[in-house]
Amino acid sequence: MMENFNQEDREKKDRQLQNLENLVENHTRTQRHLEQYSEIGDKANKENARKIQKIREEQIQELESQLKDEEKYISPEEHLENVKENYYATKEYINHYGENINEQMLQNLVEKQQHREEQINFLENEE
Repeated sequence: MMENFNQEDREKKDRQLQNLENLVENHTRTQRHLEQYSEIGDKANKENARKIQKIREEQIQELESQLKDEEKYISPEEHLENVKENYYATKEYINHYGENINEQMLQNLVEKQQHREEQINFLENEE
C-alpha cells in the first residue's frame, strides 16, 4: 500500500514538473517573440499576450510552491479575499478580452471561474 502511495506521489510530481516545464517554455517563447517584434504587430494581440504571460507567471509560481511543498498558513479570511480578487480580475479579463482568447483557454478560464465561485460560496458559508 505504501509503495502505491509513493508511486502516486512520484507520478504527481512528474506531472507537475512536466507542466512547469511546458509553462516556462511557452512563457520564454512568447517573451522572446514580444521582444523581437515589439515594433510591429497588432497592439491588442500584444496586450493579450502580455495578459497570458501574467497568468503563466502566476501558474509557474504556484507550481514551484507546490513542488517545494511550501505550505504557508493564511487565515480563511485572507484565502477568501484572495479567491475573490482572482475571481473578479479574471471576470474582467474575460469580459474585456474574451473574443481574442482561443477557445480552449477560454474554456479553462470559465472552468476555473466556476471553481472559484464554489470556493467563495463554501468559504462564505463556513463563517
